[in-house]
Order: sequence, then C-alpha cells, then structure tokens
Amino acid sequence: MSRRRPSGGWVHGAGRVGVVAAAAAGVVIGAGHIGAAPAQLDTSSDGARIAASLTTSFCPGDPFKGGDKGTPRVDVTGGVAAHAAPDKVLDGLVTPSQEPGEITIDDLGAVTPDTSDSKPRSGPTSADVDSLDEQPQRVRGTADHAPGLEATQSFTASGKRVRGLAATPCLAPTADAWLVAGGGERGRQERLVLVNPGGNAVTARLDVVGTTQTDSPDRSVVVPAHGREVVLLDAIGGTSAPQAVHVTATGGLVVPTIVDNHLDGLTPAGVETVSPTMAPATRLVLPGNARGSSRGMVLAAPGTRDAVVQIRRLGDDPSRGVKVVTIPANEVVDVDLPAGGGGVHSWVVESDEPVVAAAHVTTTDGSGRSDMAWSVATPSFSGLGGVALPAAPADVQRAVDITATEGPASVDVLVLDDGAVTTERIELEEDRSAALAVKSSSASAVWVRPRSGRVHASALFLGRDGGPKAMATSVPVLPARVSVRDVPVTQAR
Repeated sequence: MSRRRPSGGWVHGAGRVGVVAAAAAGVVIGAGHIGAAPAQLDTSSDGARIAASLTTSFCPGDPFKGGDKGTPRVDVTGGVAAHAAPDKVLDGLVTPSQEPGEITIDDLGAVTPDTSDSKPRSGPTSADVDSLDEQPQRVRGTADHAPGLEATQSFTASGKRVRGLAATPCLAPTADAWLVAGGGERGRQERLVLVNPGGNAVTARLDVVGTTQTDSPDRSVVVPAHGREVVLLDAIGGTSAPQAVHVTATGGLVVPTIVDNHLDGLTPAGVETVSPTMAPATRLVLPGNARGSSRGMVLAAPGTRDAVVQIRRLGDDPSRGVKVVTIPANEVVDVDLPAGGGGVHSWVVESDEPVVAAAHVTTTDGSGRSDMAWSVATPSFSGLGGVALPAAPADVQRAVDITATEGPASVDVLVLDDGAVTTERIELEEDRSAALAVKSSSASAVWVRPRSGRVHASALFLGRDGGPKAMATSVPVLPARVSVRDVPVTQAR
C-alpha cells in the first residue's frame, strides 16, 4: 500500500547537509544511562572491545489496561517495532559476531528459558508485534543482531476520553530514575507504569517533588516478578501541578514510564508516554521541540534551595535566551514559553542549583482537537545513538533534531527505509541545532553517528497546527549498546 510522503517544510536545518557514502570510525562502549547521573564511559585502551552479543530492553505495554478503577477505557492501536543496526551503521565501530542471531519480542510474563539444542539460524533484522495489552514486552537481540538494536513502543488512542499519538523507547531497567510530565488542568491525569523484568518482586519508592512524608505516607510500590504496576500519581502528588517523581528500586530493577492524558471538559486533549529524563543537574539539553498552539517546560527543584534558571533556544541561528525563572525549593513549575520561533529546535536549561526538566508542545487541528508531545533531557554521546521510528499517519511530519553544545560536531544520520540505508551528513557549530526531515513515511529507524564531537538528539512527530491531524509525540535518541569490553583477568599469586 502506498502512502503519501509528508512535506518537510517545517524543518529548518543548521549548517551544511549533504549525502555521504560512509560513516566515521569510532568506538561505543555500553549504553547511556538516563534518569540518573550517567557515568563517564571508560575509553581507555586497556582491554579489547568486542561486539555486544545480547541486547535486551523492555516496553510498558498498553497503559490503559489492567489499571485502577479510575483508568479510562481507551481503544488503543499500536505495537512494538525493533530493528538491528545494519552493517553500514556499524562499519568502523565494531565487527558483529559471526554467530547467527535473531530478534524476539515476547510478553514478559510468558518468557521461558531457551532449552533448544538446535543450531542457531540468522533471523530477520527487524521484528514487530501489532497489538498491545497489559503485558509488558521484552525485546531481545542476540549474536549478530545485538549491536545497535533499537526498539520503540507506540500507539494511537481513540475514544471519548483519550485521543492522540504516543511513543516511548523500550529501555533497559534501572534502580534510579527521574520522570517529569503532566499539568494542573482539570481532567489531567498522570499514571506511572513500573515494569519489573526480574524473577523476584521489587520495591519501588516514589518521591514526588512538592510533597512531604506527611502529605503522602505510603510511597512504596511492590512490583511483581515479570510484571508491572500502574500508579495514579495524582493520589501522591495531588492534581494542582505537574508531576516530577524520583523512582528508586530495591531488590531489583524497574523500567518506569509516565502516561499523561488530558480531557478538556468533554474533549480529548492529548496523550503521551514519557520516558525518564536526566537526573538533577545545573545544565540540561532537551532536543526535539517545535512550535505549536502552545508550548512550555516543566521544571522542578528537588533540593533545599531555590533555583534560578535560564532557558535558551538553540536552532539554526545563534542561541537566544527566552526566559529566566526562579523555581522555589522542592516545588514544580510549568513555565510558558514564547510561541514565536518556527522549526524544530532544542532548549538548554542552565541553573545555579540542580533541576529536572521536560518540555511540552501542543498542536490543535482544524476541528479543535489537540495532542501533545513531551521532550525529555537527554545524555550526549560521541559514538552511536539510535531510535526505532513509531508508525504515524502520513500527514504527520517527522524529523530528527541533533544538537551540539560541547563544541562543534560533524554527524552522520543513517535512515533505514525498506531495508536500505541512506546517509546524510550534518555539520554543527557549537550551541546550534539541526533538524533533518524524515520525508519517507516508510522509514523505520534512524541512527546518529558523530564523526567528531558530542551531540544530543531526539525524533519528533508533529501534525501541522491547524491542519487535518493534531497528532504529536517525541522519542529521545539514546546511546546505543554496541560493544562490551573484554578485560583480561590475571590470577593473583
């Protein structure tokens, strides 16, 4: 079935963009950590770097199935898509295993140990499931399908109470994560989905900025083995403000996601699944933002001191300061941002005290229906980042926003479309952002390879404001797991 390609006129690039034939050399070790302060990757020469032979991530499942009694009934159409990195993406980074591998997507509760003695065969380099229920999904790539594997869960919701496009990357589990989303409007609800991929129950503690132990004495949630729990955050943090929640797990690891949905009176006003943002810091970069009918940023100061915050906009022109605000200690503030400035861009947050942040944009169609996209603060990377692109209507425009804030960068952007990989090169000055339009509606994955420098990146899906479709979502481009370090072990004498 052919689909019309969307126009890319809303995207403004920064610097020079040209088609190139090959990617740069480099080495990536492991995957970046989002939600807690990322450790610096060890780039010393000790130990050989070998291709990852197993990559595993987890997706939350349908957030509106199996929840509390107040969970709205929603018709959800969607699934999970996973793509192994082609040889062209990995060329010069790592040599994949010669052992044949495969990609599997399974209900987490149905995963059983592999007892097969048959000789492994190389399976397809892409896999997907076309339905979602309350079961979380495990995505696994083995052997030659493991390095650079990317997976995304996405869905389109329709119904009287919830409508819109939502997507989130499938992630590795963590013991420490920060999530920011939501709002204080009537009809706004934020649910936290906690997935436990392990074989033992995990206790997750939820600390919501703006509350005290007296306000909410019961903040611990037990997540069953190979299962999930859905928590209504309004019951912990109240309904008068957005939510900034710190999740810490004991006894195991979890994969957390916030589901934000808005019912404006009787009209569905959008839905989004929001992945973890970066841990509190004095400088944050939030790529993948654009102009809509409204836009803003939720900031929280989780410490004991007020934070003075400056917000700057990075695009294809020199950076501009757009707002300076003071965030009271242990409070969450939703900051309105100016509607001017078209095209895709990034926000930079600079503060005198550590803060957490996520940005939002709302689009409204010609019938007055709206949807929202949330962009989180992302880690920078110098090796390889990637994202599986969610399915979306053909008239929803798609772009990958790439930002350089730690010096200039030269970047290759590799797009997987119907089995073929095309490469475009972007040259970025420091404190500039470039948006590459993904014009083909059949494109299924994007990998970002800096040839020099470090970058932040995100994929943004946005219907034209006032146009026929208001659907919107944003998916961060995160560091990809490509290789591991083989450290020699010497027996002590």
